[in-house]
Amino acid sequence: MDFAKRLDELNVGHAIKGEVLTKLKDILPVLTKARLSFLAANYQLPGRSKMKKLELADALYQHLTDVNVLRNAILLAESEEWEIVHRLLKAPYVQDNTIFPGMYLFLMDKGLVYSFYKEANLFILIPEEIKEAYGKLPLKAFREERDRLQLILQYINASANLYGICPLAKVIEIFNIQNERPLTEAELYGAYTKITSRARTWYFERGNVINDYFGYEAEDEMELLLEQVKDKPYYIPDKQELLKYADSGYFEKTPQLNRLQEYVSQHLCKDETLVDDLVDDIQLACSMEDSLDAIIYEFQRRSISFTKREQLQAILPLIMDVYNHTRIWSNRGHTPAELGSGFSQSKNKNNVIYLGQQAVSSKVGRNDPCPCGSGKKYKKCCG
Repeated sequence: MDFAKRLDELNVGHAIKGEVLTKLKDILPVLTKARLSFLAANYQLPGRSKMKKLELADALYQHLTDVNVLRNAILLAESEEWEIVHRLLKAPYVQDNTIFPGMYLFLMDKGLVYSFYKEANLFILIPEEIKEAYGKLPLKAFREERDRLQLILQYINASANLYGICPLAKVIEIFNIQNERPLTEAELYGAYTKITSRARTWYFERGNVINDYFGYEAEDEMELLLEQVKDKPYYIPDKQELLKYADSGYFEKTPQLNRLQEYVSQHLCKDETLVDDLVDDIQLACSMEDSLDAIIYEFQRRSISFTKREQLQAILPLIMDVYNHTRIWSNRGHTPAELGSGFSQSKNKNNVIYLGQQAVSSKVGRNDPCPCGSGKKYKKCCG
């Protein structure tokens, strides 16, 4: 199935079929009771389980048109969602079949955005009453508050992605080094309280921000990482570079990665997309300190073979060089080369070569197929 068709199916699945309605009081009654109950549960409306359909619609209407409810929801809108809000505020509706559901689903689940599908066209809108509520916000103060919250959340995300585990006191310290207005512990926990209604890739526990790679029960793995980082300094890039790590998919495209990619492209595979994907996964495997066997498997599963011994002999030093210049959690974001640890080959009884010293986890790997059956990699699906 091509991308455009799949995108259309996803959008249609979330849309109301039929005439475009622009008033919230008209939209809510046409939703199914299951959809109304879902919205009511998102807002924890009291007594919702005993309400009939029209009672749910009336209760939600009163709730969704409350200025403070709107304010608290839009505070959490991420950059693409914020752009959608601004776009929809300017028109009764927008017709766009190419919009990606991820750009509006959070807002839809909050009852602020609705979509309609009519005659093969997708229409998306913010109801008139919600626009009126938005107009009552003290917009300058609200935007300043939202910018501040989003900045704090970026630092939390970046710390979880770059370090794996980071004390909250360190997050505050780094923030205050790089910003004029200081961050307090109370403000940090206030941001955490606000974000609990959104899916996120980290959590707070015992005074740390912890990447959700570990899960809530990965006590042994967390203790191992904490032991490995003991007495090691933190790698703290400048603000612009640090905030790139707020995106869980970001990594530095190092000269070593470029050399590996160039060799593979010239000698092993001419498919640029396949090579890009391979190098991406090798970088990820190095960042997680996977075994060399696991990295070689990335070639094998793409049917990229070494037809000559010289090719394998050439590729291994390139992979080792990539590892030595990859930022890893057990070095608090430093590369092995920066801390002088470098690559060391150690073989276990099964003759598996490890690039680092971190034990291989029995949990689902980020490069493995996702257990949900989507066919995507775990890192790009449920991970």
